[in-house]
Amino acid sequence: MCKYNDHKYLVEKVDRLVLPENVVPIKYDLHLKPNLKEFTFKGEETITVQVKQPTKTITIHSIEIEIQSASIKSSSSSQSSKSITFYEPEEVVIFEFENELSVGEYCLTLEFTGLLNDKLKGFYRSKYTVKGEDRYLATTQFEATDARRSFPCFDEPAHKAVFNITLTVSECHTAISNMEEKSITSNNDGTKTYIFEQTPIMSTYLVAYIVGDLEYIEGKTKGGIRVRVYKAKGVEGESDFALDTGIRAMDYFIDYFNVPYPLTKCDHVAVPDFAAGAMENWGLITYRDVILLTSDKTTLATKQDIVGVIGHELAHQWFGNLVTMEWWSQLWLNEGFATFMGYLVTDYLYPKWNVFLEFSQSYRNSALSLDALENSHAIEVPVRSSAEISEIFDDISYNKGSCVIQMVESRFGESFRKGLHHYLTKHSYKNTITEDLWASISHTSGADVDSFVRSFTKYPGYPVVSIKETENQGEFVLTQKKFRSDGQVQEKSDDPIWNCFIKFQTKNGPFEFTLTKKSDSVTIPNYKKGDWVKPNYGQCGYYRIAYTPELIKALVPVIESLELPAQDRLGLLSDCYYLCKNGSTPISSYMDLVFSYHNETDSDVWSFIIKTLDEISELSFDQTYKTDLEEMIRKLLKPLSQRLGFEVKSGESSSDTLLRNKVNSYLGILGDKEIVAEARKRFEQFKVDQSSLPSDIRSSVLVTVVKNGSEAEQQEIINRYLASNDIAEKSGLLSVVCKSPSNALVLKALEFSVSKDVRTCESYMLWRVGNEFKPVVWKYFTENFKSINETFNQNVLFAYMISFALSSKMTDQQLQQVEDFFKQNPVAIADRSIKQDLEQIRNNTKWFNSFNKDLLNWIKK
Repeated sequence: MCKYNDHKYLVEKVDRLVLPENVVPIKYDLHLKPNLKEFTFKGEETITVQVKQPTKTITIHSIEIEIQSASIKSSSSSQSSKSITFYEPEEVVIFEFENELSVGEYCLTLEFTGLLNDKLKGFYRSKYTVKGEDRYLATTQFEATDARRSFPCFDEPAHKAVFNITLTVSECHTAISNMEEKSITSNNDGTKTYIFEQTPIMSTYLVAYIVGDLEYIEGKTKGGIRVRVYKAKGVEGESDFALDTGIRAMDYFIDYFNVPYPLTKCDHVAVPDFAAGAMENWGLITYRDVILLTSDKTTLATKQDIVGVIGHELAHQWFGNLVTMEWWSQLWLNEGFATFMGYLVTDYLYPKWNVFLEFSQSYRNSALSLDALENSHAIEVPVRSSAEISEIFDDISYNKGSCVIQMVESRFGESFRKGLHHYLTKHSYKNTITEDLWASISHTSGADVDSFVRSFTKYPGYPVVSIKETENQGEFVLTQKKFRSDGQVQEKSDDPIWNCFIKFQTKNGPFEFTLTKKSDSVTIPNYKKGDWVKPNYGQCGYYRIAYTPELIKALVPVIESLELPAQDRLGLLSDCYYLCKNGSTPISSYMDLVFSYHNETDSDVWSFIIKTLDEISELSFDQTYKTDLEEMIRKLLKPLSQRLGFEVKSGESSSDTLLRNKVNSYLGILGDKEIVAEARKRFEQFKVDQSSLPSDIRSSVLVTVVKNGSEAEQQEIINRYLASNDIAEKSGLLSVVCKSPSNALVLKALEFSVSKDVRTCESYMLWRVGNEFKPVVWKYFTENFKSINETFNQNVLFAYMISFALSSKMTDQQLQQVEDFFKQNPVAIADRSIKQDLEQIRNNTKWFNSFNKDLLNWIKK
């Protein structure tokens, strides 16, 4: 009996809607002829299929494609289709034949046409400018379900096949695809035809091809694999850093996995218009140009991002491409793993960057924050239809997924790496589920990995572990419960019990314990009352710790002396802040803890302190004590600024380089007189000589002059953005336009964000303003919703724009207005995100109402 009545041609399989399984693909012979003047393409394809059950119909995916003809033949017969029917709700085309197709192998041949769209998905056009002239290239983005916009296909991960791709293009263009070209033939009609080598067996979402006026630089790995970095000719930006990273990271993964890279080449391509950060197409990885190309305007932070993203996408070449998830419910297996591996390879290539601290500060804290909401979801979440897939490309799949992988790697060490080798070798060119990975690591470790980690993947949320010392020397009682953003919500009977592997560190050494039940006791050897103890040492466990005041007090001396590692100084802050946010502890205790970090030197720890103090300040934006609070924050940060100065120092740590920009930027936003004066002086020099402002201090200077300036400063930034062709510079300039200090200038930034001068993949950057100006953004959004929605409703970045339009606290009436608006104007691509935003706003408002008096008293004290 059908549980749902929401499908016509697709069929139910367990918890999902899929194509009928009576016909499956074996091979695609695909020939495309893109026209970059008319933005169209013609296609011819023959799909070799296996008919597994007698049928008169074949159903495959196709959307926004016109199919002119369809025929099918076997070794003994052939026939044209009786009818071609499109059913848009399921994005399928149905071919009906007069004579029944018996079991066996057939060739389905199609002729079709399509548009090179401007939606940043499928086979689309991407615009760039060279010396004032608009130019285009044609590129692809097929994940999750957009191969069907370029050619009719069996567009599901489990329907793997091999692909023979042919592209006929203008004589002046270059064509590249997943594989190396087999031949290039001139057609003597202004076109040439590229025939590429056959791919390995793979999923449709990994197919890729790009056509345009391209140039590249090239190198080879130790094993002779060809690595290239492509960009459009005339586009400013260097490829050397990306090429060096791509080669070294490839060598690292070949050694780490102990599995050869399956192809003969790997191309990295800078694409001007690109919705995501990058895409792991097998052998042809595509990137948003600012995350691949560099210049003297590229900051250290951006270089760190570039290395991490290249590492992420290269990890996919094995984990995702060679071995692929069976269905989109297993997306986290792809993305969580690749995210962790991106940090692992970055840490290997640039150990002085200490990137796993940044991982904790951004990825772990982001995951733990989102996963504490009632509107969170398990990282392994049922995905019924194509329409639901885009919603799970979120911080749970990527960030929580990577944290769970890190937790497993931390516990099982070398057995984890050997388990990956076993997994990749056993399942090469196949599809898997989560349990297959755990089985491989269990095989190499001898442990029951699935039992250990199951509660972290099958359920939303995570535990908070309370640790209380008893009267017995060294004995502690550990108790776990589900951590919730709203601490007033009661525990539920179906809350899971997690297996919490806890590393303890004391001044006398380490100790390990696994909490497998609701409550248990543990005795830590050589621990005496009053000693310091740090649970979750190294911060690899995916849970929070509830510290007693006594435990925190004992840790303060090793925080002030910096004896406690930065990871753990950050972890303590994070746990205390979020326990404060959910109402478990008073805000005064968190503020006291923060101000004990006056000796702190690490950039990522300070990033978290600045972020949380800014959140508190933003919630208090309409309070009389706001000025006093900002002055206290200024006094906390000022000594750091004075130590670091404005200039990057030769030989300084990467932490200091990053910290200078963060601290001076925030002091500039707070209106610190010395910072504002210095920034204005440097801005005047910059207007005369752009090279006078080094990349790693540029942001702090620009944000300060815009925040403390007038329309003249904002317009100067806009003018320089319009005049620049440097990708890194344009991105940096764009991000500060919205920091202007008046409603009128914020409105001007919003209008600029949706103009033809700003790429749709970067519009969201101009919507990030403080609570003081959120009403301006919300008014603009609602009044212009129709046009904004038409432009962005299929763009994954639309959710950011909506989030930035919402104040972090609201009255009940304001919340109701927002809910009513989205009931009347639903945004499918951001539906889950909007629910999460509204829950966070409710929680923030409740928290503010609870801490307001306490914070005022703390400031007075």
